[in-house]
Amino acid sequence: MNHKGVYRDESFGIVPLSCERGVWEVFLIQHRHGRYWGFPKGHAEPNETPQQTAERELKEETNLHLIRYLREEPFPEHYQFTLDGRRISKKVSYFVAVVSGDVELQKKEIQDGLWIPVSHAAEKITHQEGKTILAQVIQLLEKESGR
Repeated sequence: MNHKGVYRDESFGIVPLSCERGVWEVFLIQHRHGRYWGFPKGHAEPNETPQQTAERELKEETNLHLIRYLREEPFPEHYQFTLDGRRISKKVSYFVAVVSGDVELQKKEIQDGLWIPVSHAAEKITHQEGKTILAQVIQLLEKESGR
């Protein structure tokens, strides 16, 4: 907690991508608590690196696994919310990665999930912060395809 009574919280996640027939798709999840649509993420366990945390959470929540990162540095997301009367300042670092596997949702935390073309994903993502991350991912994919 800082001097203003705001609690700090940090998570790590992956923006899971797949390229099917030349079309980039992203896997979105609907979180059971809050029922919002976004990307898989979670808190670090002791001695985990940010990448290890992101990969573990991806596997736990979706059963997908990482093939390769498209960028070493994560895209940061910052927002604040109130939970049980406490103001929380949240930072999530999202790594962008190509993934594969058969989806199997973690029913305890995840309500639903779907693959959707990145060009339509902003319509499904609930929060503006997630839409901003998606826009950065689309720019990254455009640079990748331009190489």
